[in-house]
Amino acid sequence: MALEARNIKVHFGGVVALRDVSMSLSPGRIFGAIGPNGSGKSTLFNAISGFVPLASGQVAIDGRDVSGLPPEARVRNGLARSFQTPRFDPQMTVEETVMCGFYSRARSGLFDALVSSPRVRKEEREFEASCRMILKQLELADLSTALVGEVPMGKVRLVEVARAIAGDPKYVLLDEPAAGLSRVELSALANVIRRVADLGVGVFLVEHNFHLVKALCESVLVLNRGSALTSGRPQDVARDPEFIKAYLGNSGTLDPNVDATVRKVAQE
Repeated sequence: MALEARNIKVHFGGVVALRDVSMSLSPGRIFGAIGPNGSGKSTLFNAISGFVPLASGQVAIDGRDVSGLPPEARVRNGLARSFQTPRFDPQMTVEETVMCGFYSRARSGLFDALVSSPRVRKEEREFEASCRMILKQLELADLSTALVGEVPMGKVRLVEVARAIAGDPKYVLLDEPAAGLSRVELSALANVIRRVADLGVGVFLVEHNFHLVKALCESVLVLNRGSALTSGRPQDVARDPEFIKAYLGNSGTLDPNVDATVRKVAQE
């Protein structure tokens, strides 16, 4: 069982955005993809989730080829994703927003919903109970009635993770969830991602923040200009001269204080 991308190629007109990129993610594991701006991280993310078409290659979920399926069909096959810019109705409460994530799990049909059948009411009670549990696990219970538009960005990103896992996916794709977060918020996010993986969900983390990737991921793929530059364990990749040159620049160093903070929380 695995989420796999095999020899992915993506073209935008005459521009080659990805060239023969491959990855594999098993349930309960955390896999990272990193790289400079324009390296192809988000394109790979969108190719796997079905938001951009493939020029060639294959995306498979637990052995099933989903390359030609639209995003909603991939959701039904166990895939969930977040967006780099959270997409929420600011006038909805946190609880209502997370409840939207249960839509893909609904078994009741339109007629059942129209007549509010016992089956629909039972399903709604189950979803409400699950929603409360998710909010508690992600330390969002105190914000359940707050409007999303009034919640701090760090919490909004946790709400997006909560909505993603509400559909009971096998694999969750997180697109730069650490963007714009403070050090405290980053630590909270790291803790949440580890909890999700501990539930047996495979987490694909597309991220610019190497501190978070290094703290959480068992393996990482480094992209540069649409191609795979290197891959392996984060601690090994961090010493790769090609990675240092392309990603870390002339200093070739990480902030040890940030790295230690995130690692400590991720391991709790």
